[in-house]
Amino acid sequence: MVAKKKRTIRKKKKNQVQVPFPVVLANVLVLVAVLGLSYMWLCARCDALGREIKGKEAELAAAQKRFNNEQERWSMMTSPSNLRQAIRKFNLDMQMPRESQIVKLGPWDASGRTAQADTRSYMRQ
Repeated sequence: MVAKKKRTIRKKKKNQVQVPFPVVLANVLVLVAVLGLSYMWLCARCDALGREIKGKEAELAAAQKRFNNEQERWSMMTSPSNLRQAIRKFNLDMQMPRESQIVKLGPWDASGRTAQADTRSYMRQ
């Protein structure tokens, strides 16, 4: 038998200049860049949330002011003198209820979630 010769193919290496770059330094630089970008994103997010909170607080203050104004108007409208004036203005035949028409509620029953009414007032009608 004839032995076959193995041909070794030699690749010609091009002359390249390789500058050794430390892997640890590269990893540290990547880590610093990631942490820096994360910090900047977090700061931007906090600033955005702070502006949103200030806007909501201003909206709440405006709503509370409107509520107080409406509550004041309602208390003025329901004052006894203004009620009498409105009754006269609209010619309503109204008068204070008699004692038998008043239903008095007792203490609140938390277990049954109902108010206890004085049943004697119902019997008088």
